[in-house]
Amino acid sequence: MGYIRGFVHGGVVGAVVGLCVAPQPGIKTRQQLAAFSTAARDSYDVAERTVRRVAPFASAAADMARQQVERVRRDDDEAVTVDGSVRIHNQTNGRR
Repeated sequence: MGYIRGFVHGGVVGAVVGLCVAPQPGIKTRQQLAAFSTAARDSYDVAERTVRRVAPFASAAADMARQQVERVRRDDDEAVTVDGSVRIHNQTNGRR
C-alpha cells in the first residue's frame, strides 16, 4: 500500500511541478491545475468505493488462506487435496 501511495504522490508532485514550469500564461496553468485536482479527487472517490466493495472479499480470502496454512501446518491431509482446495475456493466465492 505504501508503494502505491508513494507512486500517486510522486505523480501528483511531478504533474504540479511540470505545469508550474511550463512556458504558458498563468491563467492557463491555474485552469489546468483546477482540472487536474478535480480529476484526482474523482479518481480518489472511485478508488475508495472500489476498496470498500473489495475489502470484505479480500478479508474472507485472507481468512481462508490462513485456515489452509494452519491445516497444512498441522499435516491435515484433507486440506492439501484438490477437493479441499475446491471447497476453499467455493467458500471464498460465496458458493456452497
